[in-house]
Amino acid sequence: MSTEGQDSEPAMELTTVYVGVEDMDRALEFYEALFGTAPAQADDRFSTFAFDGVDFGLYDASADGGSVEFGDNCVPNFEVEDVDAEFERVSELAPEVVHGIVDIDGYRCFHVRDTEGNTVEIFGVDSA
Repeated sequence: MSTEGQDSEPAMELTTVYVGVEDMDRALEFYEALFGTAPAQADDRFSTFAFDGVDFGLYDASADGGSVEFGDNCVPNFEVEDVDAEFERVSELAPEVVHGIVDIDGYRCFHVRDTEGNTVEIFGVDSA
């Protein structure tokens, strides 16, 4: 775990970030296309995509008899090398583009909604 810039070790380790989904098959189809890879694990209740040390999960609370408010209960952001190319690709894939590319002092990002109503941020940082 990297602690560069911190005064001490965090009290816990982040292993998974997940969003609530209403339709696991629909969500899996969207995120497989978004990430360009199959999930590391998938079932009707909880599915994950593996990233370097942290998993991105999809959780269907109805499988446990529960419920969750859908949409914007977590805003994951994913870094890419070419924001313009990803915007073109993801705009065709996502049900809704929340906003196009904005540039905030070299931090370029856009937001889309996934099939379950969650906002997802795609970003890149200009090195120049």
